[in-house]
Amino acid sequence: MAQILVIGDNGQPVRYAYLDNENLKFEFEYYERTEGEGDYEIIHTVAPQDFVSIALKFDIDPSLDVLTIVQKISDAGRGEELKDALNNKEIKNELWTWLS
Repeated sequence: MAQILVIGDNGQPVRYAYLDNENLKFEFEYYERTEGEGDYEIIHTVAPQDFVSIALKFDIDPSLDVLTIVQKISDAGRGEELKDALNNKEIKNELWTWLS
């Protein structure tokens, strides 16, 4: 499975993107940052019919493969913007979270 690292402002990954069947998944896990906090996992699932909205938001050719689109966003230094668009539902997605 091909996986794209979506890089944030600090040069660190803010999401990992991959195709799961036909859906695009963005996931990330925050590990216990302070004692007793626990781990926190996030998975955003974008359906195929919403792939075009990602490309259009970032002014990228929507005919490209969706993983290529995500890679271009990350390479352009816009990973934080993509993460925020997912969190704010500017890009339609289903959100799943888990706290351990």
